[in-house]
Amino acid sequence: MDEAIRTCVVYRTEAQQLKADLEKSNYNNADEPQFEACVFSDGSTAQRWLTETGSMVWWDKWESLCNVHIYAHPDYGTKVIWSDGKVEQL
Repeated sequence: MDEAIRTCVVYRTEAQQLKADLEKSNYNNADEPQFEACVFSDGSTAQRWLTETGSMVWWDKWESLCNVHIYAHPDYGTKVIWSDGKVEQL
């Protein structure tokens, strides 16, 4: 095992305002979290979307989630708040 389970809450402070009206319901307001995640000790990750169209997704590793939903959208103003208090602005 690499480390203990880590959890986080992820905000996208700019995403909703960048979208057309038809797409806005897929994004929460800037002050509301977009999703929560749990990174297990082996790196596998559970992601729970908190948007109107919420769903649950499993990833083999945290980095895969980041590649698809964070790094691919640098203009979304993504902020990750970890349960240990660490904050990442991506």
